[in-house]
Amino acid sequence: MNNKPLFPPISKTSNNRRLSLVKQLGILLVIGLLLFVSVGYVLQTRLEQTQSILNDLTLNTIPAMNNATRSALKSGELMSALESLTSATTPAERRIAELEVTEKLKALEKETSKITDNQTVIMLLKTSQEETEHLNVLIDQKLDLAYKIKVNLKKIWDLKIEADQINPPTNILPLEQTYFMQWQIALLQTLSFAYKIENTERLSDLQEIHRLLELNLQNMDVVSTNLAAPLKKQVEQINTDLRCILSDPENLAEQQANYLRIIGRTRGREHFIHNMISDYSNITNQQSLVEYNNLNGKIASLAQGMTTQKIWFICGFILLSTMIIATLGLYSYAVKRLRTLTQKINLMTKGSHNLPSNRDEIDELFQAFDEFSNTINTQTRRLESLSLTDSLTNIANRRAFDQRLLVELSSDKSSRYDLSILLIDVDYFKQYNDTYGHISGDEALQKIASSLESIINKETDLLARYGGEEFVVILPNKSAKQAEEIAQQMKQVIELINIEHKTSKIADAITVSIGIVTKVKNGKTDTDTLMKNADIALYHSKAQGRNQATHIDDIN
Repeated sequence: MNNKPLFPPISKTSNNRRLSLVKQLGILLVIGLLLFVSVGYVLQTRLEQTQSILNDLTLNTIPAMNNATRSALKSGELMSALESLTSATTPAERRIAELEVTEKLKALEKETSKITDNQTVIMLLKTSQEETEHLNVLIDQKLDLAYKIKVNLKKIWDLKIEADQINPPTNILPLEQTYFMQWQIALLQTLSFAYKIENTERLSDLQEIHRLLELNLQNMDVVSTNLAAPLKKQVEQINTDLRCILSDPENLAEQQANYLRIIGRTRGREHFIHNMISDYSNITNQQSLVEYNNLNGKIASLAQGMTTQKIWFICGFILLSTMIIATLGLYSYAVKRLRTLTQKINLMTKGSHNLPSNRDEIDELFQAFDEFSNTINTQTRRLESLSLTDSLTNIANRRAFDQRLLVELSSDKSSRYDLSILLIDVDYFKQYNDTYGHISGDEALQKIASSLESIINKETDLLARYGGEEFVVILPNKSAKQAEEIAQQMKQVIELINIEHKTSKIADAITVSIGIVTKVKNGKTDTDTLMKNADIALYHSKAQGRNQATHIDDIN
């Protein structure tokens, strides 16, 4: 039997030596330690980067976006408050609106200090505050002049009553009776011209009325010299009082002229403030957009970091089974931090305390920020809608009208079809407010707006509140004849709703006067010229007795 050994002996002459198990274990231990340190270092670095991004999101980016959104909302509120200030008709309304504007400016200034130190934004806000103070002074002057005009008109009416109470002597001569009647006629003409001053809106018309008043006053003085002593004294006293009101340097016509100038300056300053606030809003919106882009970049960086972290974690798990527990612990910590962030973002965007489950953490993070973005977009669309809608009548406002008219007058559209404009004014609406109150006046405007809107084609036409009791209609692709037909329909529908107006001088119900202007196809014009012609046509309708529609082409 061959007793060959199971393991042959190692040749002692060989110089090749194997590493000992201790050395192999040592090398493996060193390699394992290096891998442990490397994986641990990478994991720690990624976690610190994630922590930094999360802190930046929580402490900087999200609050900045919130502040920018609040600033945009407060800008809209400030514009609304400014409209209330400029439309104030009494000192009490002006004071209330002034307090509201001051409050909105302070709130906007507080929000601005949180989101930016941009000197342009700060200067815009400071300039808006200064211009608002000047605007308030102009409005105060406007109201003061309006009050003086009413006082002088009251004095004139009192003089008319005094003149009616003059009784000529029974033995008055026929010629003297004729002179006295001539004086009475001249007085009535003077009163008629004087009462036209309050509703006159052009300086040239005021100058003409003042010239006619001077002629009438001179005529009254000449006629009064031919009267007997008792009657002459009474007549000359009335002449003197009338001249004090209508002919002195601070006469009624001059007061109305100053009133019109201040109205123009008020509107100009109001538009200037609106433009500055719009610029401020655009800058804050731009900053909000920048913060949103930064937010997306940080989220992408966070997602990329998490992907890299997972790769290193898998490598460490394969190479170092002994590091599984530690690695899982670090991973669980990172996941816990992400879920905490997701919970905070969800609470901020929709106020829900129910946390989602069985979802990927990065998907949850993106979903939360998408909801936050949708919230911002919804608020932005709401602000845009509010800025283009009249809050009282719920139709388009002056700003929406101006934007639409610019579009309709663009070269590519104006060459394809005719364009007609209707400028509508409610007759004697000031007297309606004085008699029935401003609440009833607001309700009347709402009914009028609803009735006018029922006439137009909402898909192509636009009805807007032009200011106060004025409305304006854009009629694309409507000829002058078609526009006149629509204007007549609007007059009829206003008559059908039959809103009582006992103080109207032309009817027992509210009526409207309409001015019409048409730009023919390929015609050249601009917004100012178009609206000026519409205003001329409207003035002609009023001058011809109101409750009628006039096309600018029908005026000689």
